[in-house]
Amino acid sequence: MKKRIIGVINVMNGLAVQSFGYKKYLPIGNPKILIKNLDRWGADEILVNAIDRSFLKLGPDYKLINEINSLKICTPIIYGGGIKNLEDAKKVIASGADRILIESLINKNLSEFIKISNIIGSQSIIISLPIKSDEKKNLIFFDSKLKKEIKISENMIKAINDKLASEVLLIDYLNEGYSDQFNINILNLLKKFETPLICFGGISNENLIKKIAKKENVNAVAIGNS
Repeated sequence: MKKRIIGVINVMNGLAVQSFGYKKYLPIGNPKILIKNLDRWGADEILVNAIDRSFLKLGPDYKLINEINSLKICTPIIYGGGIKNLEDAKKVIASGADRILIESLINKNLSEFIKISNIIGSQSIIISLPIKSDEKKNLIFFDSKLKKEIKISENMIKAINDKLASEVLLIDYLNEGYSDQFNINILNLLKKFETPLICFGGISNENLIKKIAKKENVNAVAIGNS
């Protein structure tokens, strides 16, 4: 199977930003310009992640989604941010997104996430999984809504094991935003999950991309700041 390259655009307050380890954000500019660039450069998919929508309880950024749809680009769009129920998911897809990225909802309301998977289909869903490994090689989950490290929930494990999504966006959140810092050892700790992975966080160098892409459980590499 061909491995894919996904361009990632993080958005806060309507502006594209560079994100560093989920702590520091630097504004770049209009996300629509970046989307058009990624489309022109031949990205396989574009992930637009409105990273402030969930913790501010704002819901999906439909204005942004509609503006992206009006660009009439050829590259498939993944949207993440603020999706809290089935109606949000359906509306985001209807507004032009090809797939959706979900994280917080799984921990908060697994039954609603299952409903989304059953109605719109697991092929349209990606699970966001920001993690790190500790000294004992245990996986630690970073809750991007609560902004703290917690144990990976049973809800999250069930959602992945039951294949309620087509892929998992594995985010090395500590190294997210930094050049060539992705901790490839994390992939070995996720072999028990059968759902294919998209790797993100600290990836830029061509050699590192090739090394990650050779892993059997990896479908794609996602690149943001670089």
